[in-house]
Formats: sequence, C-alpha cells, structure tokens
Amino acid sequence: MIYQGSSSEALLKGEVKITSGLGLIDDVVIDTHFVQRGRIGRLFQAVVGNPKVLGIGLGEDTGLLITNNTKMEAIGSGLVILVDGKEIKDTNLTQVELGQPVSINHLVTHVMSMGDTFDLSTFKMHIHSSQYI
Repeated sequence: MIYQGSSSEALLKGEVKITSGLGLIDDVVIDTHFVQRGRIGRLFQAVVGNPKVLGIGLGEDTGLLITNNTKMEAIGSGLVILVDGKEIKDTNLTQVELGQPVSINHLVTHVMSMGDTFDLSTFKMHIHSSQYI
C-alpha cells in the first residue's frame, strides 16, 4: 500500500513510500483518488521497485469487483489504471541517488472503464464495448 509520496515528485527515487496493506489480495499495490490527484507517477515508482506486482489506480467513484481471485471488473463511473511491471526491459532505479529522476523502459499500462475486465491469471484485459470485436 502506498502511504506517502507527492504526485509532483513521484518519479524521483525514494519519494514514494510503500508498506504492507490490508492483505485482501496478493501481488498488487493499490492507490486511490488516482485520476483526479494525478497519482500515476506514484504507481509507476511503486511498480518499478516491485515489478512482480500489479499496480492498480482507482479513480473517484470507481472500484474493482474481484471474483475467484482471478477476474477483476471495473465498476463505477470513473477509470481504473493498471500498471504491469512484468515486462520492464530496463530502469536506472538502482543506479541513481535518492531524489534523482527514475527512468523506466517498457512499462505496460491499461486503462479500464465500466464493464471492462482483467484476468489476473493471464494478465489480459477485455474491453466491454470494444470497437475491434
């Protein structure tokens, strides 16, 4: 769980503080009030420091319905941002000093809205009203 870190300085090494959360779901880090407060940088740094976790940014009036510990469905009127670090190709995180900018190559991001689903076992997203189906 992210407990500290300003949005404006979130991609400076050490500015985002993380601790164990409530233990409701494994291998994710969740940030709230996400879209309106511009917290994407906080989630980027949380994931680059823990690339095996899925970063979840919950927008205002938005949530995720999780079933069978594998399927997440976006609910509410806002957005859910997912940040997947499993395919990161490179970063300078361990090479820069505290307070210095962090670089990340190939950080995968998904944007979900009402009815979209994400499978935690395959890391695949399905857009409910896709224009490509």
